[in-house]
Amino acid sequence: MKIFKQLVLIIAFTLIGNLLSYLLSLIHFPFPGSLIGMLLLFLFLLVGWIKMDSIHDVGQFFIDNMGIFFVPASIAILKQVELISQIWWKLIIIILGAFVISFIATYYSVKLTLYIQNRVSKQKETAKEEETL
Repeated sequence: MKIFKQLVLIIAFTLIGNLLSYLLSLIHFPFPGSLIGMLLLFLFLLVGWIKMDSIHDVGQFFIDNMGIFFVPASIAILKQVELISQIWWKLIIIILGAFVISFIATYYSVKLTLYIQNRVSKQKETAKEEETL
């Protein structure tokens, strides 16, 4: 029964996300329902309205079996070989460009995070030194 409740909770957030996506599409603001559902679930977990234990087992099952969810998408791509063969070089450029952009964004994000951490630790050290004086 515990697994069933966890599955119902995850499906409920998916359905709520899809409903909100539909409502947003009515005002010409398309946004993926699955992403809305994940963001809502994340916010509920962050605020504490839902505890991690209430979705952990089913979530772990989905993560452990994630590969199987890519099979339909892979088959759909393989069915479009004729289309892909005409634009393969554009896809390669897009993939490489996305990789470079992601790499650079990650680099600067880590660099900024380390800078902020060093600055905060120096402020704490300065505060401790002032307390001892």
